[in-house]
Amino acid sequence: MNSQCNKHISLLLLTQLLLAALVSVPRTATATTLSIKNTNYAIPSGAFFVSPTGQPGNSGRSANSPWPVSQAIASAPSGATIVFRGGTYRNVRLNVNKRLTLQAYPNEQPWLKGSTVITGWVKEGNIWRKDGWNYSFPPNQQPRAIDPKFPIAGYRDMVYINGVALKQVGNKARVGPGTFYVDGGSKKLYVGSNPDGKTVEATVLTEGIVVWNNSASGSVVRGLGLAHYADQALKIGASGVTAENNTLAWNGLEGVTVQSANVKLRGNSISYNGRKGVNGAYSHRLLIENNTISHNNVERFSDSWSAAGVKILWTDGVIMRGNTVNNNQAIGLWMDESTTNSTVVNNVVRNNTSNGISMEISHKAIIASNVVSGNAPAGIIILNSSSARIYNNTLARNNANLLVQETSRNNTKSNEISQGITWRTRNTIVKNNILWNSSGPMFHAPGCAVKEPSNLMIPTTNNNAHYRTSASRPISFIWGVNSKQCSQTFTSLASFRSATGLEANSLDVVNSNDPFFVNAGANDFRLKAGSPAIGRGEPLPADIANAIGVPAGRNVNLGAL
Repeated sequence: MNSQCNKHISLLLLTQLLLAALVSVPRTATATTLSIKNTNYAIPSGAFFVSPTGQPGNSGRSANSPWPVSQAIASAPSGATIVFRGGTYRNVRLNVNKRLTLQAYPNEQPWLKGSTVITGWVKEGNIWRKDGWNYSFPPNQQPRAIDPKFPIAGYRDMVYINGVALKQVGNKARVGPGTFYVDGGSKKLYVGSNPDGKTVEATVLTEGIVVWNNSASGSVVRGLGLAHYADQALKIGASGVTAENNTLAWNGLEGVTVQSANVKLRGNSISYNGRKGVNGAYSHRLLIENNTISHNNVERFSDSWSAAGVKILWTDGVIMRGNTVNNNQAIGLWMDESTTNSTVVNNVVRNNTSNGISMEISHKAIIASNVVSGNAPAGIIILNSSSARIYNNTLARNNANLLVQETSRNNTKSNEISQGITWRTRNTIVKNNILWNSSGPMFHAPGCAVKEPSNLMIPTTNNNAHYRTSASRPISFIWGVNSKQCSQTFTSLASFRSATGLEANSLDVVNSNDPFFVNAGANDFRLKAGSPAIGRGEPLPADIANAIGVPAGRNVNLGAL
């Protein structure tokens, strides 16, 4: 979202950081093995059992006499548990309109797929054709969600041959190896790779499990795999739903969409989805904990507008804790549009093609004890947002480790402004962080966009460590000393401290050999014995210490705890 502002930031980085322009790399067709966590949930008395081969005439009340899943969803009373035997459930859309627990049978892998297996191919020249294909998923997204370099992103048709995702093209003439085309008008599907003797799966449904009705509040979905749905694998609009230890992968838009309060997403693998891993809006008190959220935005939607590992909008009290967020072709964790009271702690956020952690036009956040590495253009970005407290993060090898910025956008909603949601960058606190060997500036906070000194955005920054292998690169700080010198460059902590009076207790370490970490080259960012970061952090405020899970009121190490 907010593409105009992100374009402005990109220009700033290009001119001030002298970074090379990022080149979009098309998706390559590779097989990805999907697996579900091995789970062993207790089966309560009175549970219902389903399987891909379940029969209506079975009892449905024992593991050896299962029903079809549609029968169990319709017949089980509110509060019941439905146990899924292993195997693949095809063409399944489950509308949960009462409180149910849906769980995997112990040590088995149930897959729900929005695809069907296709046979009956006809060879046509150098390509293959399936006649009578009645499914087509043209785009219905906002135009700004589409990157012009990837105009087919919004078409959510999907085809897989032996688990390899083919790339959709816009017309029959472009069909070749590794690609496919859907001719909706003529009801034909074309593929450019030989399907003979192979398993060909193609999407026929938009949604997997839908828990939207209020009467389904408190439902649980656990231990299941959902794949190949054109829109969302799991769609939650009822409050208090828990989704844990599921695999949500290779879906056209999102792995999971949440638009209700008090939802918990725990221990899931949310990967290779077309646009986002997790999409949240008005999802107050959403808990996103201990998930792996990786390789999302495979369709290459615009990463300045809609794509992300996680994107949260208009939400109060989201907690993102203990997640591994990596290799998304977009922003990793994104708090946007008047999201408030966020807690982002103890995450590993690395190798995303856009910002690692982004707080945009939002208010109040604890961003603490995260390891954020290898992201571009910034590890953490605070953009038109107020009251961000950035403590004890390890920021390494990002293009800019920390970017704090304000543009001319201001909130016009009086009810939000009265709550402090002004969309102005104010009261940012930066303490106890390690900013380690970025390829651009360690700390980038110019005031040029609105002609103001940077200390209006960041009044407090201290007890941080800045590490560089060379005194000449990278630049330590870009900072606006005043409205006229809105983007002054400082090549050392000493010069920055002299000009601003900030960073009085911070470290500036220049050494060709890293004194901080066990093995940063292998992404092992634990502090080594004798690290200058040990014991150098100031005591944490109680709420931040509690969020991280460490004692308050005592000195701590720098960086992620």
